[in-house]
Amino acid sequence: MLRVYVLLICFFSAASLIGLEYVEAVEGAAVPCPFVELKGKMLQHIFPGVPNYQSIEEGDAPETRWVLEIASSEIRRLEQAGFIPQNDLFNSKCKGWVQVISPQAEDDPAPFLNRSVVVEGYLGSLIFHVHTPIAIEAVGIYDDR
Repeated sequence: MLRVYVLLICFFSAASLIGLEYVEAVEGAAVPCPFVELKGKMLQHIFPGVPNYQSIEEGDAPETRWVLEIASSEIRRLEQAGFIPQNDLFNSKCKGWVQVISPQAEDDPAPFLNRSVVVEGYLGSLIFHVHTPIAIEAVGIYDDR
């Protein structure tokens, strides 16, 4: 019990030192909030928002979010490194989708829409407004050249 408590203190101290605001450790991951580089295609998607987060057609507000679509090879790499659990975290609806929290402003990824990019940042699970199995709190977004 003491080990768990000490690990939690270390984790939360490290998270606050590096300034994580939007992600927390992915449940079942061996490494909490690792700094990663992900390659994929930058997309914008409209998800259902408040009040129920289930259906825009049934009255939920639309929430437009940035999403990085990563290949299955990237998912396997994350699983092998212990950054996400090896239990098929992604379902058929959002296979390979990682929600991107942009570094400065919500429109930062706009120039990269529908392009192959590299996103550097901290991988985790969103603290709130969860639309994808994992998210990346981005530090930088670059063309994949």
